[in-house]
Amino acid sequence: MKRCLSIVVLALLALAHPTFAQTGTVSGAVLDRQTGDPLVGAIVFLEGTQIGITCDIEGRFQLFDVPIGTYVLASSMIGYQDASIIGVEVQDGEVAKLTITLMPEALELDEEVVVEAKALRNTGAALLKERQKAPAVSDAISAEEISRAGSGDAAEAMSHVTGASVVDGKYVYIRGLGDRYSSVQLNGSSLPNADPDKRSVPMDLFPTALLDNIVTTKSFTPDKPGDFTGGAVNIGTKAFPDNFTLSVSASTKFNTQSSFNDQFLTYEGGGLDWIGVDDGTREIPAALANGEVKIPDVGAAYNDEEKALQLDEYSKSFSSVMAPTTTAAPLNQSYSVAVGNQVSLLDKPFGFLGTLTYSNNSSFYDNGTSARWQLTSKEASTLTNNFNLADTRGSQEVTWGQPRYLVSQAGPHARVVSHQHVQPQQRRRRPLPSRRVPPRSRGRRHVRDARFEVY
Repeated sequence: MKRCLSIVVLALLALAHPTFAQTGTVSGAVLDRQTGDPLVGAIVFLEGTQIGITCDIEGRFQLFDVPIGTYVLASSMIGYQDASIIGVEVQDGEVAKLTITLMPEALELDEEVVVEAKALRNTGAALLKERQKAPAVSDAISAEEISRAGSGDAAEAMSHVTGASVVDGKYVYIRGLGDRYSSVQLNGSSLPNADPDKRSVPMDLFPTALLDNIVTTKSFTPDKPGDFTGGAVNIGTKAFPDNFTLSVSASTKFNTQSSFNDQFLTYEGGGLDWIGVDDGTREIPAALANGEVKIPDVGAAYNDEEKALQLDEYSKSFSSVMAPTTTAAPLNQSYSVAVGNQVSLLDKPFGFLGTLTYSNNSSFYDNGTSARWQLTSKEASTLTNNFNLADTRGSQEVTWGQPRYLVSQAGPHARVVSHQHVQPQQRRRRPLPSRRVPPRSRGRRHVRDARFEVY
């Protein structure tokens, strides 16, 4: 009796288990018949059964464990006409792949309904859809992804883009090519660079509070500038603030070589160096401010006492600070404040968005080497070492900016950008070589000079 009962239970379990059941799978996609776009959220089901599902973000669906047989596959979605496919055969262990296209349906309403909306371009899904239709090879990062990564400026955001490299924390290289092959655009308009030695624009000038998306194009299309070479980065700013927004952010970084290092090289500068502004410490002396001043030659001053005194006066008018000092460098830090709002001006919507950013970064190394080798003659088989220096360098960079963005809406479907301004100031301090040592000897290059740049 027990043996018979066991055989019946095993038989029932075998019939109920999916392994022994004869089932198949129905999969495919639901598309818009006119545009070919995937229909997210469309309903797909087999008529006469309780098997159904909604399409995913790519308009795809999969119906598993469908008993073998012939079915009618139906699909529906609001705003579209229902459609069905008759005679869908499901075979054991096989996958039936189908594509359903729905035709948009025009609905007649008794009253006129006006719907106003704007396309979102600050989400990853929206940018992914644009990339699918783009004729060029491109990559993008949205404001949503930038916020999730915690990036403080556009340069940090670009470090998360495939195929883009950020050099010196600000310059973007596309596919490993130098800055001369990369260009930066702001809302489709090319940006100039105040640095004559660089073509690429410093990306750390743009705080993320202003950004809607960053699109990197890696192949040429006719709508790109004629100087397109390796790649182009288009920075898209927020278009029109819907309500009052205020955001404050602060970040800090620890540099293992410079932060809290009491051997960090610096020098006695001006009192406003911390904001990247010269207070007059580095100005040309008043005695030499006139460009028509003639400085006596050293040889002429050697035999002429008057010229010697004049040359001595000019020399002493410069700062006497020639040697560096050491101090403990602080943590790298950055701050930003962004405010935006929409107001009514002359019965027209008027929006503004402005930010104030500040960053102070330091870098340091003390194990560098600077050397020069020379071929002394055609018969020489080896190079002769002219000098070999141990190099120690400390660098501090202060950047602050005031990007402002003003937008007015001239009509129900027209917006005019009336003003857009970026005005950062940047101060860079770096040591420069000061002297040579005799051949085949070693010294330490540590004298610092100032290089002051305002962008």
